[in-house]
Amino acid sequence: MLKFYHVAVHREDGWYIGRVLERSGVTTQGRTLDELVDMLRDAIDAMWSEKDVQLELVLAAERPGRAT
Repeated sequence: MLKFYHVAVHREDGWYIGRVLERSGVTTQGRTLDELVDMLRDAIDAMWSEKDVQLELVLAAERPGRAT
């Protein structure tokens, strides 16, 4: 069965940081959104042994004057 997770994403110091909202335990980062998704899939598999997951990224709004 395909699992579905929402991921809160924000930028910090040039990195995308993602945290799974439905379950605690998975927060990771990547230089690009593609890298972040790969890291999230690896972390979800390592933490919960789930390989087939659907992710919806929820991106935080950029704040004016904040370096990305």
